[in-house]
Amino acid sequence: MLRWDAVTKLAARLNGVPVLGCRPGSPAACAGVQYGDVLLSVNGVPTPDWGAYVEARALVQGAMRLEVFRDGATVALAFELPPPTATDPAELLEELMERRVLPLGAAGP
Repeated sequence: MLRWDAVTKLAARLNGVPVLGCRPGSPAACAGVQYGDVLLSVNGVPTPDWGAYVEARALVQGAMRLEVFRDGATVALAFELPPPTATDPAELLEELMERRVLPLGAAGP
């Protein structure tokens, strides 16, 4: 398994976004997205950085097609997105802290 810094460097060389994790049971995880992938495009829109990914993802409704680089080859993955639902901010914050994306006590204002 590649280390975090190696995944990040590979993504920079490939002009893509490093996949450093995937929510278990999510449509992306069920489609095969995994740690160490480098996301190259979403529905044909290149994703050279997180901003481009967010913009491309915002355009998606229903079917999502990803192109990722994995183990020396480009892999196509596709899945259906569920309709958007309201997110409970407290649940999201708790999940981010559990995943150590946010340090404990960094809940904001």
